[in-house]
Amino acid sequence: MYEANSSSSRSARFRVGDQVRAVGPSVRRRDDTGYVTEIVGPPGDAIYRYRVRFSDGASETFFGFELEIVKPYAA
Repeated sequence: MYEANSSSSRSARFRVGDQVRAVGPSVRRRDDTGYVTEIVGPPGDAIYRYRVRFSDGASETFFGFELEIVKPYAA
């Protein structure tokens, strides 16, 4: 797991706990909403991937451009 507050020069677009919507023509679950449960990416990799859990319990991994924020996580 790669935390959003790392020393990387580029920060993650989403945070764990954010509610997001899957978007884009190549996304199977388009317009489904879920919650970011993990930010995936090896240290030093500037391309973040986001593990999202949906209301039916299924999880999928997306690139940032395949998601849009619905509601930010309020810490």
